[in-house]
Amino acid sequence: MQSPINIENKLALFYKKYYKNELIKGCIFFFSLGVLYLIITIYVESLLWLRPINRFILFWLFIVIELLLFYKFILIPIIKLFKLKEGINNLDSSKIIGNHFPEIKDKLLNLLQLKQANKTSELLIASIEQKSDELNPFRFSESISFQASLKYLKYILLPAAFFSLSLINGLNLDFTQSFNRVVNYQSEFSPPAPFTLSLQTSSLDVVEGQSHKVLITSKGKTVPNEVKIVYNNQTYFTKNEGKGVFSFTFLNVINPIDFYFESGDVSSPFYNINVIKTPRIKKIKIKLDYPYHTKKQDEIIENTGNLSLPEGTKVEWNIDSKQTDSVSFIEGERRLFFNKLKADNFNFSKTMTSSLEYKISSSNTNLKDFETLSYKIKVVKDEYPTITIQTNIDSLYSGEALFAGKVSDDYGLKNLKVVFYDQSKIDKVNIVPIKLSKENTQTFFYQFPGPTTIEDGVDYEIYFQVSDNDIINGSKSATSKKYTFRKKTNDEVLQEQFKEQKESINTLENIFENNSLDQEKLLKIQNELKNKKDLSWRDKNKINKVIDRQKKYNEMIERQAEKLYKVLDKNKFNQSKTDNLKQRIKELLKNDKQKRILTELQKLSEKINKEDLIKKAEKLAKNNKQQQRSLESLLELTKRFYVEEKTIQIANKLEELSKKQQNLFKAQDVDLEKQKTIGKEFKDVSKELDQLAKDNQGLKNPMSLPDLEELEKEVKESLVKSEEKLYQKENVSAKKEQEKSSKKMQEMSKKMQNSISEMQSNSIDENIEDLRKILENLLIFSFKQEESLLRFKELSSGHPDFGKELAKQNQLKTYFEHVDDSLFVLSMRLPELTSKIQTELTNTHYNLDRSLENFAENRFDSGSANQQYVITSTNILSDFLSNLLSNLQNSKNSLGKKGKKNSFSLPTLIEKQKGISEKLKNGLQKSKKKGQDGHEGGKGKKGSSGSKSTSEFNEGGQSGDIFEIFKQQSYLRETLTKIMAKEGDSNGTFKKAIKSMEQLENEIINNGFTQSTLKRMQQLEYQLLKLNTALIQQGKEKNKKATPNTSNYKNNNLKQLQFKKQFYNQIEILNRQSLPLQQNFEKKVQKYFSKKNKE
Repeated sequence: MQSPINIENKLALFYKKYYKNELIKGCIFFFSLGVLYLIITIYVESLLWLRPINRFILFWLFIVIELLLFYKFILIPIIKLFKLKEGINNLDSSKIIGNHFPEIKDKLLNLLQLKQANKTSELLIASIEQKSDELNPFRFSESISFQASLKYLKYILLPAAFFSLSLINGLNLDFTQSFNRVVNYQSEFSPPAPFTLSLQTSSLDVVEGQSHKVLITSKGKTVPNEVKIVYNNQTYFTKNEGKGVFSFTFLNVINPIDFYFESGDVSSPFYNINVIKTPRIKKIKIKLDYPYHTKKQDEIIENTGNLSLPEGTKVEWNIDSKQTDSVSFIEGERRLFFNKLKADNFNFSKTMTSSLEYKISSSNTNLKDFETLSYKIKVVKDEYPTITIQTNIDSLYSGEALFAGKVSDDYGLKNLKVVFYDQSKIDKVNIVPIKLSKENTQTFFYQFPGPTTIEDGVDYEIYFQVSDNDIINGSKSATSKKYTFRKKTNDEVLQEQFKEQKESINTLENIFENNSLDQEKLLKIQNELKNKKDLSWRDKNKINKVIDRQKKYNEMIERQAEKLYKVLDKNKFNQSKTDNLKQRIKELLKNDKQKRILTELQKLSEKINKEDLIKKAEKLAKNNKQQQRSLESLLELTKRFYVEEKTIQIANKLEELSKKQQNLFKAQDVDLEKQKTIGKEFKDVSKELDQLAKDNQGLKNPMSLPDLEELEKEVKESLVKSEEKLYQKENVSAKKEQEKSSKKMQEMSKKMQNSISEMQSNSIDENIEDLRKILENLLIFSFKQEESLLRFKELSSGHPDFGKELAKQNQLKTYFEHVDDSLFVLSMRLPELTSKIQTELTNTHYNLDRSLENFAENRFDSGSANQQYVITSTNILSDFLSNLLSNLQNSKNSLGKKGKKNSFSLPTLIEKQKGISEKLKNGLQKSKKKGQDGHEGGKGKKGSSGSKSTSEFNEGGQSGDIFEIFKQQSYLRETLTKIMAKEGDSNGTFKKAIKSMEQLENEIINNGFTQSTLKRMQQLEYQLLKLNTALIQQGKEKNKKATPNTSNYKNNNLKQLQFKKQFYNQIEILNRQSLPLQQNFEKKVQKYFSKKNKE
């Protein structure tokens, strides 16, 4: 009978689960319907604002309905669950179960019906057990599913949907107040105003003196158009910010304020603004106590905290404040407090060692760090002193080293000294103090070695050291760069000079050779231009290219000539020849005429004017030819000078080696190393002799140097034997060889010296003879040219002799070319034959060519003018060569006599000038008497004068007198130039007199005897008298100061003055301390100007 019992238990479990499920559904329905009804109730009250009786009905109706819902959906399922009231029976349960399980269907119902039958039989019992066994596998409670009840949760969405729908319709319900009114149904409630006013600003605490903005919000069905604020018995309008928000700003609040808002009948509660008192800094006073070594006056600075201070300055802050309890000194994260001296007065001090950013803040009980002032203090460290040096030390400088320096320090200098030592003995240091003034920035000048004695040929290292007066960190020092100084021996200086001289010569020679091609191109273009009717742009481009190449060539010549001039300027030997070569270089550099022709030629090429272009091209070609010759002769002279000086140097070296060898021979002890050194030095001399021979062969006319090959061979053999004998300890034999080599070297030296002396003596005679012949040929040419001039004035193109005269003019051209060639050859030997003649030679060649061309084209006037220019140029040349011949003859006569000069004083010169004036007066009177016999047909004053002079010259008349006066006047000018060189010309009076003489010479040669010439000569006499008077007054003390080394002293002193001037001009502004600058700005100024000086 267990099976029926199990069935009953399963039915009991089904019963409980059934009513639990009913309870779940009831709760869902109760909540959904109850909340929905609550919302409806509140909604009705919110909209209708019911009276108390209506709210009473509404309240209790809500209670009743909620109770009914509770009873229906919650209480009944609970009662039946606990079987307090009968629920469904087994038969109902069997039907529900049968519906859920199709396999059971009516089986459970039949079983229950059989069990309820009153009859009992074994068959019935067996039937019941059989059916029970069939139903045992099934769990009846599974026919009830809680999941199915959860589908009723969707009814909970009904209240939410209703509430959302009311919001969508714009119903703004106040549930709390409506619920409160429904619950308190017995109370009477009035409908509210359409809006309320409330303060939105959270804090009403205001810092004293600041403004404060308050915001007012209106809430309700309507928004007021305006809201007023009332305080201090005054009403003010607020600002409408929109969306029911209004604002009002209290300005500069100092005292507390009570206020409220109103709009129509609606007003807000009272509010109060509380004022917080502020701690303020009224005044800052800073006392600065500077360190003693800065020499700065202590000072007090007010109302600022930004400072620039020297390191070690003590800073004391004094602060006056208001309503302040404490003042802080804030440095980064560190906070220090001022000392409170009395109410609202504080003090703080600090010694500054480094730059900092700091803050001063004031605080009281209510406000911390209310007023914070930020400042910076820049601490200027005591910098190291600075030193800058300029020096004239270079590779060829053999005198004293000049040092110009500037030392400076921010607060003062302690000492300055120069330190030097032998590089091979660095432990032995020499120190020389240099006196300083008290200025922070100052300059100094030092000459090394000065009074200090040093050895020649020793390398010294020199530097300067300056120290400051820093007492905070201790004295600091700065040193200049180290300079190497070597007082070169004469041999070293000469060797370097020869090297640079040789390099300059080679460079100039290369430039000269390269320019020959350009000269050929110029001649080719010139011929092309003559054969063309019109010029094209291509011709113009060719000319411009030639001009550009010529300009570049001139620039290269100038650079190398200047370099050669500087090298020669350092030469202290054979000063006479050196000065002549330097003069030649100066004249080469002053080739203004060629530059002018190039400029004019370039302008004409732009205009494409054929005739003028051809003329200028011809002039350029002639001028180039003369310049080439001048450069070629200069090169030859310089090379001859180099060979001559090199010969003398080698002779001196041989003499020195001979003395060394002789000393070694006479010495008691033997020294193999010294003998090897002599042998090595002689090998070097042998190499120099070989190179000298090559340089001599490179001359156009090699010098007659002695043949030293055999002697050189003998010396080498003796030197080798000396070393061998010394090595073999055969001292006696070695001594003999030493003596022999010494004598042979001495012989070589004497031969070279005698050779040079002989050549110098012979060259003077040779030069005088050649110059005399050239002068004679030039005068013959001049006479013949005058004859030709007169002849052409009488001829016309149809005259039978016209062809003959034209041929004679062409022969004169050839004759002058021979004279020019002779001058060129002589200029290669005679330095005094300067390039001044270049202009006159160029003019003569040009006018000879133009005269032939003009006569051939029947332009007789132009041809005669060209002949007149030829005569003028040859007369100037004759005068120059005549003076040069006289100087050479005087030089020969005074050879060997030192200190004597073929010159006279200024008073004697004045007397000579008066004598020339008398001759000119006599010549003028003769000219007036014969003036009426002059030739007719003269086209101009110069042409007429030239004709008279020529005719009377051939007759032994006035032209000879004019030429003699011209020569005497030129000689006086040269004499005055020498007097100027001796006496000096501080105010330029000598130069003015010399210029007047030059103008007078030109007028004599061009115009002959005229009243204007006489008047100019009388003016010159007066000028010379004034010059003599001034010279007497200024020259007395000069005569008392004659010393043997005056020239060298002046040169050295001049170099020092120029060096100082250059240095002091650069730093002059740095020495001015008149600007009231703070120290950091003063440093920037010095740094700026130092940078500018380097640039």
